[in-house]
Amino acid sequence: MAEINRGALRENYAALKALVGKPEVMAVIKADAYGHGAVEVAHALCAERCRHLGVATVREASVLRAAGIGAKIYLMAGFFDAQAADIIDLQLTPFVFDRPAITALEQAARARGCADLPVHLKLDTGATRLGIRFDELDSAIEELRRSSRLRLEGVCTLLADAGNPASSATGDQLELFRRAIVRLEQAGLRPELVHAANSAAAVLRPDSHFNLVRIGLALYGLAPTPAVQERVSLCPVMTFKTRLLQLKSVPADTGVSYGQTFVTSRPSVIGVLPVGYADGYRRGLQHGAEVMISGRRAPVIGAICMDLTMIDLTEVPGAAVGDEVILWGGSKENMISVNEIARLAQTISYEMLSTVGKRVPRVYVG
Repeated sequence: MAEINRGALRENYAALKALVGKPEVMAVIKADAYGHGAVEVAHALCAERCRHLGVATVREASVLRAAGIGAKIYLMAGFFDAQAADIIDLQLTPFVFDRPAITALEQAARARGCADLPVHLKLDTGATRLGIRFDELDSAIEELRRSSRLRLEGVCTLLADAGNPASSATGDQLELFRRAIVRLEQAGLRPELVHAANSAAAVLRPDSHFNLVRIGLALYGLAPTPAVQERVSLCPVMTFKTRLLQLKSVPADTGVSYGQTFVTSRPSVIGVLPVGYADGYRRGLQHGAEVMISGRRAPVIGAICMDLTMIDLTEVPGAAVGDEVILWGGSKENMISVNEIARLAQTISYEMLSTVGKRVPRVYVG
């Protein structure tokens, strides 16, 4: 199961809000709140007076609205023309990323009788991802000025390398972003909300704060870079855990799991866990990963299967079927960081959290 600690979530939100000061915080809860459960996370944060929630897709937003979430929801990762009507019906605030997106929203707003649809202009200042490039800005401005049903409420960009204090890219992007804002103002468009900072920039780059910051990973208690960890204390919100399903004693030279990629070098005690890559415990973790059981670390051995994982319990005397096993998370001396697990899997903590499988129950505490 994935144990989600609401208390840790609230503490992280409060710590980050205090750190950024005056700007408001948009809580990014896309990808089911990075695997933590978007509905539960949204309810917990709204109770803390968080007024801004960010999602990636119309589908994600519709789940929140169906669960009674009335806060402002931003659609950050784009949309197709056919979804424009749903955006209006769900009362979303979309990021518009090219001229056709503006046109589609204007037409849908007219058809739906919506006279004032707030939108945020997404600028590509160097990430080369979704957004309008500076040399396309005048064309977008022209389209916005022609749109009688849309209101330019905000302008935003994505910082591509904010977690690297040595990189000059963030400064270059912010300079271009400010130039774009001046160009908008010269055209008579003065957005109320200006935002560029992600989790890393919110902590490391006060010059990127403007009046709204978008915080994702840090909200869930993970620092996107070591530099962030040095500046703010965060509490991991998810503990991914299971229980010991079977114990077996085997002699030396016994092969373990598919392909017998691990062979015991001594008489060993093998534990079988009911978790596998279908649950988000990645197959690559067979190379060096450890789990926590009875306050001690035990190595993962053999190929991780779709539904099962094997561990070596030879050095964990007294382990018994039913014992709790921490895959990542925990606290104090019983902690295995998801950042550590992500490095072993040759990926990032974002992916590890957001790919915890749907068949893993989320249990909420705190």
